[in-house]
Amino acid sequence: MNHHIKRILVYTHNSIGVGHAFRTSAVITGIRKWRPDIDFLVVSGTSVPQVFFREGVEVIKLPSVKLDIDSKNNPLRSRYLSGFELENIFDFRQRLILASFDFLQPDALIIEHNMTGQMSELIPLLMKKWMRKGGPVDFAVVHICRGIMKWIPLLTIPYQNPRHRSESINIGSLYDFMYVLEDRDVIDINKEFLGNDPELEKKIHYLGKITNRTLDELPNRNQALERCGLPDRPLIVVSLGRNGRVLDLSLRILDFINRNGLQSGYQIVMVLDTYLDTKSSETLMSHPSGKGVRFLSFTMDLVDLFNHADLVISRAGYNTINEILLTGVKAIIIPESHGSGEQEQRARSSQAHNMVVLNEEEALNTDFGDKVIKFLETGSRAPSRNFNKYATGKRIIDDLENWRPTPRESC
Repeated sequence: MNHHIKRILVYTHNSIGVGHAFRTSAVITGIRKWRPDIDFLVVSGTSVPQVFFREGVEVIKLPSVKLDIDSKNNPLRSRYLSGFELENIFDFRQRLILASFDFLQPDALIIEHNMTGQMSELIPLLMKKWMRKGGPVDFAVVHICRGIMKWIPLLTIPYQNPRHRSESINIGSLYDFMYVLEDRDVIDINKEFLGNDPELEKKIHYLGKITNRTLDELPNRNQALERCGLPDRPLIVVSLGRNGRVLDLSLRILDFINRNGLQSGYQIVMVLDTYLDTKSSETLMSHPSGKGVRFLSFTMDLVDLFNHADLVISRAGYNTINEILLTGVKAIIIPESHGSGEQEQRARSSQAHNMVVLNEEEALNTDFGDKVIKFLETGSRAPSRNFNKYATGKRIIDDLENWRPTPRESC
């Protein structure tokens, strides 16, 4: 095949956490197996650009903003540039995004998660697509999402046509492909979020779950433990993120572990989120119930430990759930209580015999000890499931190579 896709610009908005970065990295590395010649440029506010750097992918780092999900109405705030108004930060981010596009002149634009970007910062770039659609400098626009998410409205953008009539552009019409990294029986994004649009339905493709590592890429037990400086002992891994009542929940779990003497038979590893506030981290590390617990800061490939753990206690984020399914490890799942119910829905859809799901109220206010001890002693791992990012990458790049600009229709 005479390849016409040579350059791909990738946008993933996130500034905090690793989920979006790892998911995007999985897609990029899935494509690169088949097309190592493609130049990728990632534009992102990610807090972990090293996820891309280690794969040899260049990153334009946008100034970080964060969604304060623990405050009323979940306001956006600047992560570091506290002396600047939010609108000034987004003006700068938007200029960086447009400059990156103008520099790369990509054959395809991949947008992860947010269809118009954080605070709609991608609208000028999407307008470039509208202006070029069907012409010699047209480029493919691709949306990638995790499936279960908050409601995503498609916007109509007003503009003035040459005859000075008021017209509008439907954002959905500008996308050439929409890929869902989930199974359709888990979530139908058109029905749930996009208004059952028949034109969008033609563009939506369900590619199934994805993980940043495939099963055969996971290291053996000695390699995984040595990387984290852990002895070869039975292992319980606790990873509860940074949001909600994470301090209370972590202390309750440490108390449960201590009261039941689990440290006599297991080494306990608690992963402290990079953005967990310093006071909470210090409280956990100095608490009497944490004596003998190994506290780890940000760990690039936590799935390596999951694969060799006897029990995982975690949230129900997309990547975490998929890594638990990938490895088949026994897991206690405590979804974050978000207004959107995203993690609760994912936990319900993913239940298997290697998982026990507790809601936050149950974990904080009831004695769940007997249930967990019984599960730890008599529960069993599930068969491993190999989610294949390379098959996903091949499907995407094959679609892009077969894509050709079509004449612009009235919007």
